[in-house]
Amino acid sequence: MLSCCRKTDYGFTLLEMMIVIFIGGILMAIAIPAFMNWAPKYRANGAARQVFSEMMAARAKAISESNNYVVSFNTGNNSFTIHDDDDNDGTQDTGESVRTVDIPGTYPGIEFGYIDANNPSGDAITGAVTFSGSPPRVTFKRSGLANKNGSVFLKPADGTRRDRQRCITVLLTGRVRLYKHTGSDWE
Repeated sequence: MLSCCRKTDYGFTLLEMMIVIFIGGILMAIAIPAFMNWAPKYRANGAARQVFSEMMAARAKAISESNNYVVSFNTGNNSFTIHDDDDNDGTQDTGESVRTVDIPGTYPGIEFGYIDANNPSGDAITGAVTFSGSPPRVTFKRSGLANKNGSVFLKPADGTRRDRQRCITVLLTGRVRLYKHTGSDWE
């Protein structure tokens, strides 16, 4: 056999590797700006889903434990607390559990806020959190009802696009609903 004519080297040439790296660089240059536009919208979605699910859980616990749960919002540091009000007096007492959720800690760049628009009912938005009180808060009663109507609006901190806004509403019936803005309307 002629072993001198048989090629025994396997692998890639330098030219082949350079072509693959070049094509990969072009694909990355296209993908990175698209990802940077995509990320704030999905962080806003995640934050809104967390607020929504925490409020639904507070309502469910109020019913199952037969005592009030209070959800209070701190718009200054973009956090909210969930207070298990065992004695149903509306104040946080020693021994009652409290959990704080820091929105920017979990979803960087997301805050309570809104971009000039109407709320899902068609009325002008009056604030990032529309529950009354200082701090703004809603109480879920042991019957599952809420003590007041209100909304919570979330948006990217540097955002000016309406389609990145999210809204969580609570009705007196205790219904909690999540909305997203399409750029022209809420759905």
